[in-house]
Amino acid sequence: MDTALLSTLDSDGKAKFESAVNALQGNVSAAAARLSVDPRLRLEYSRRIKEMAADLKAKANSGIISWEKAALEAQETRNLIMDMVRTRSTPLGRAMAERMKTSGVTLNELVAKKTASMYGSRADFNRLSETQKNQVYARIVESAGKSNPQVNLRMLKLSRAAKGLIVLSVGVSIYEIYTSENKASETGRQIAINGAGIAGGWAGGAVAGLMCGPGAPVCVLLGGFVGGALAAWETGNWWK
Repeated sequence: MDTALLSTLDSDGKAKFESAVNALQGNVSAAAARLSVDPRLRLEYSRRIKEMAADLKAKANSGIISWEKAALEAQETRNLIMDMVRTRSTPLGRAMAERMKTSGVTLNELVAKKTASMYGSRADFNRLSETQKNQVYARIVESAGKSNPQVNLRMLKLSRAAKGLIVLSVGVSIYEIYTSENKASETGRQIAINGAGIAGGWAGGAVAGLMCGPGAPVCVLLGGFVGGALAAWETGNWWK
């Protein structure tokens, strides 16, 4: 194959890659706005998309992978994220929602149950350290992701940079599924978005009783839940 043809193929692959990354950024930004995602999570999405793009670009430039393969990974990441965050309009989204909602509990009750299973029946989530809280969030995200063969299989094929985006998206999907039908939690989330920093927000996100109804064992905010799971994923060795 002559060099001119190789150069043309390389140029076409690079153009496809740039287009795929732009589509990923645009689609995720639009979805995040539609879901009223915490502004800090939008920045986290943007940061991780740039990190994934830089990683794939470096590999393609050095010849480790082709530009075509880099474009395919960006497209696959985009498709998987959009399938998850469109929780009611895609087969994957509906399957995730149905699987998670069969337990019939709220996200706050799920966090409380997971806390008890990990740290003992007398454990109080609100009294856990930030690291322990993050481990609880991480276990919920990992369980939801691994329980769905479509997500798990596709996750295992992606680069580490892309995997961070999937962990983030699974966390957002879980939160949306559990809170979209709960008006009190939805109101609490909007308050949390507008009053950034409540109880640590991104770092912890557990505020006892905040708009979660009487007797709620904990009240988990989107930023804290997803940010905590991501923090645990970054420092741990799960769902790699």
